[in-house]
Amino acid sequence: MRRWGYVGLALTLVVGATSPTWGAALQVRVPGEPVPQGELRSLRVLATEPLTRLDARFRGLPLPARPEAGGYTVLLAVDLETPPGAYPVEFEAAGASGQRYQLRRRVTVADARFPVQRLTLPKEWVDLDPETLERVRSEEAALAAIWDGGTAGPYWWTGFAPPLDGDLQVSSAFGLRRIINGQPRSPHGGVDFHAPAGTPVRASNGGVVAFAADLFFSGKSVIVHHGGGLFTMYFHLEAYRVEAGHEVAKGDILGWVGATGRATGPHLHWGARLQRARVNPERLLQLAPP
Repeated sequence: MRRWGYVGLALTLVVGATSPTWGAALQVRVPGEPVPQGELRSLRVLATEPLTRLDARFRGLPLPARPEAGGYTVLLAVDLETPPGAYPVEFEAAGASGQRYQLRRRVTVADARFPVQRLTLPKEWVDLDPETLERVRSEEAALAAIWDGGTAGPYWWTGFAPPLDGDLQVSSAFGLRRIINGQPRSPHGGVDFHAPAGTPVRASNGGVVAFAADLFFSGKSVIVHHGGGLFTMYFHLEAYRVEAGHEVAKGDILGWVGATGRATGPHLHWGARLQRARVNPERLLQLAPP
């Protein structure tokens, strides 16, 4: 069974051979370059011999990879606010002969040109009082600890599935640059799906529940870790039926659509992060299963 692994050791940044023990540069295929902000890409890494180990990093963070047909497939994520430009992806590998390889390959990030959305919300939702602001900062710190703790797994062996049954009705797209009550705010880090209150919300893939609690902005929230630093998020739930530490399978009911937190009506906010990078969760549905 082919599996994603959590990879990435400290690398010496070189290109090609540096001594008799180092082999020629690896071959790296990047489909669809340049890569727009907020996108996922599967990079194919090969050498002139079968590879037995691969470590990879992008912007200093380790990338999940899986062995496949003598090479590796690496999952790369570009955060939705990464400035356009060229960034290095660093690889270190070993071949079946014992030969070692290193490569520093640049990937170009393009401006996704996300649309702008203007919203008017109750003043108390935007201008927070000191007590609420303290709560929000505490919650942000708790979530940051979750993103930094994604080293276990992997837990998924098949392709990802939508979090809702039936036809998905997008009410707010990924990456929207939001202006709330005339003030620029953080871009929309997920996709909002319109659905009636009480609609079952399902795990997009196998994993372990990393978080299940009530947050000020996102209301009743569930976060699932799928291994290797890949997380999916399910926000504004009416209620949830899982707890942190629970193992879930693809399709398991996590909770039900609601309007908790800062929400103007029933909907599901579905998000995804890979090694802290906020990416369009709908791209998960296009990944080939390991």
